[in-house]
Amino acid sequence: MKLLLALIVVFLLSFSVKAQTDQPPYRLSAELQRQIEQDTVPWKMQKAAWAYSFMGDYPKALEAWATQYGNMNRKVTAQDSATFAAYTPRNATEYILQQAPQEQILIINEAHHNPLHRTFTQSLLEDLHKQGYRYLGLEGLYQQDSLINQRKYPVQESGYYAKEPQFGNLIREAMRLGFTVFGYDAEGNGKVREIGQARNIQKVLQRDPKAKIILHCGFDHINEGPSQAWEKAMAGRLKEFTGIDPFTIDQEAYTETSDNRFDQPFFQLSRLDYPAVYVHKDTGKPFAGSGQYRTVDAVVVHPRTTYVSGRPNWLWFGGKRKSYQIPPAKIKLGFPCLVMAYKAGENELAVPMDVVEFNSAQDIKPLVLPKGSYRVKLKDSTGKEQELQVRVK
Repeated sequence: MKLLLALIVVFLLSFSVKAQTDQPPYRLSAELQRQIEQDTVPWKMQKAAWAYSFMGDYPKALEAWATQYGNMNRKVTAQDSATFAAYTPRNATEYILQQAPQEQILIINEAHHNPLHRTFTQSLLEDLHKQGYRYLGLEGLYQQDSLINQRKYPVQESGYYAKEPQFGNLIREAMRLGFTVFGYDAEGNGKVREIGQARNIQKVLQRDPKAKIILHCGFDHINEGPSQAWEKAMAGRLKEFTGIDPFTIDQEAYTETSDNRFDQPFFQLSRLDYPAVYVHKDTGKPFAGSGQYRTVDAVVVHPRTTYVSGRPNWLWFGGKRKSYQIPPAKIKLGFPCLVMAYKAGENELAVPMDVVEFNSAQDIKPLVLPKGSYRVKLKDSTGKEQELQVRVK
């Protein structure tokens, strides 16, 4: 019940964030900490988790989320161990790509503070495009940005969560591959919002009945079964309205938190170094979760993040992205300073492709970027700015 109440708060807040324009999205940790101390709303650490994700500080995003919802302690029981022993792992990417050709709608979710989930969805796009998928629907993309498919990159007003660099990169990659991206979120809360989301997606199918669609949603909108709060979530409503049974993949419930004691038991028992779908040893059916609040077709169990020079290992995208280390001698600002890398040719309002904070001259972490040319903007605590032109080879 505590988890359900927490998720309800998340969903109510996630739609209200459009009005949160009083603070710049990319700030130094010290600036954000001062804001947290002054904030009086009960969900302030949830807001902080989003803000830390925008700044490229993955550990602090997880910590802030756990501070908000840190009462969800989970201990591995004998029953958990017995359940886990009945399953064997399959590479999640391979499993999804084997299932996807038979489907018309694939839905995968995220936690809004966790960019790992966006990088995993992005990793699937090229192969899914080869399989005929041509639309990417994003809960976090505002429908008002009607020019995004012509512009080919997200800007600050494209969506609240789209300000996060890996969300922006997901959008860029989709359009580079030839996907049409669209926002489908709806006004209202609860049941009204779930129905509205499903109706917005249904419009794509009305225009293109054979369309193969990927939907990237938040948390429990992926639920195909009954919903205590909404009667039916978006995925269930979409099935009701279109007659199409979506292939639903939950990658949020079985991923890491800031501390092992908050992790799902199935995640605690898994020791793999790759994202996995676990299938039953006797029936071959995928493990789809042990909770009662979410009905999906499969879950992805992500490995625990390791760090390379202070950055999450999954940022390198299996070697498709490169490290770029700014030489200390080129930095003319004070420390700490915020570093934002913008793709060359994109305008001043573009979402940066990477953001990182340098705490000192001895703490210059690498930018992690695809090969190409970039405009790198640095800003220190006094507001002083510096700009560098760099090329990642």
